[in-house]
Amino acid sequence: KTALWGKASLAEGFMRRGGPKTNGCKWQVSAVTPRAFAWAATICMFMLSPDSEFPGNGVGQLSKINYYEVFRGYKCVLVTKWADPHIQKIVSEVNSFVFGKSGTTSAKSGSTGPMEDLVAEIDAVMAAM
Repeated sequence: KTALWGKASLAEGFMRRGGPKTNGCKWQVSAVTPRAFAWAATICMFMLSPDSEFPGNGVGQLSKINYYEVFRGYKCVLVTKWADPHIQKIVSEVNSFVFGKSGTTSAKSGSTGPMEDLVAEIDAVMAAM
């Protein structure tokens, strides 16, 4: 969310009022994609690693994690399984959180709250991999 709309977007009831164009506006993003999920997961892995710089060659200097291959693997699975109902429920929830009501996919809109536990859906997706 912050990569698209800035850190202020995390505040409750955030409404954008002026200022420079955000990345989300520049890129005309309206919903998450498999690539966006793979990027976010890879960045989270990097942030939790002992590596202090994101490597140009894709391999962490200290962790030896091949971030490029991690990203490609996540993206491949997500592209292949994107229509899975469990993945689509997670996508719907993320779209709702990041984009509000405007971020929709072909799946039904999420009926859960923004803080609902999606462990069952995540477990089902992991089992399908």
